[in-house]
Amino acid sequence: MVKKHECSWRMCIDYSDLNNACPKDHYPFPEIDQKVESLEGFQLKCFLDAYKGYHQVHMCREDEEKIAFHTNWGTFCYQKMPFGLKNVGATYQHIIDKVFAEKIRKNVEVYIYDMVIKSSNETTLLQDIEETLQTLAKAQMKLNPRKCTFRVEEGQFPGYQITKEGIAPNQAKIQEFLDSRTPHNIKGVQEINETLIMLG
Repeated sequence: MVKKHECSWRMCIDYSDLNNACPKDHYPFPEIDQKVESLEGFQLKCFLDAYKGYHQVHMCREDEEKIAFHTNWGTFCYQKMPFGLKNVGATYQHIIDKVFAEKIRKNVEVYIYDMVIKSSNETTLLQDIEETLQTLAKAQMKLNPRKCTFRVEEGQFPGYQITKEGIAPNQAKIQEFLDSRTPHNIKGVQEINETLIMLG
């Protein structure tokens, strides 16, 4: 079990053997820099977060037994996509790109499970919110209300602080990086690299 930032817990299972046996999904992730830059010039924004991200995606029935895990109370299988699998990020990005295909670059930007509705004025904002929520409902995707902000000029989008003046690095992420321990293994170095990429 790993404690999350908001003091809830996430169960983590080591899928190393399964991940090594699986081919990599090469679906391209969007360039975060381009996503962030595309928010400039839009006065009003809504920052949205998908509720439990990957856990909204159903596993294929035939794949459930491959991700089985054992506990003192028995053997269990996830029915929805768990964290820790090799291709969950690419799978989720592919799905969300399909869901918002008609809206991306127009009034919505999506990076994995972070979304931003962008509008030039109050009138279009209400319409954009309604369209986005209808799109999510149609795809049976839920938002985490604790992590969503509506009708704001500033907010956070992966690794960046979006301000009225433009873009700035996310100071909380920078401090988190500075406070982190020196890595002592390959996984630690990879985590540092991922953080540096997010910081731009």
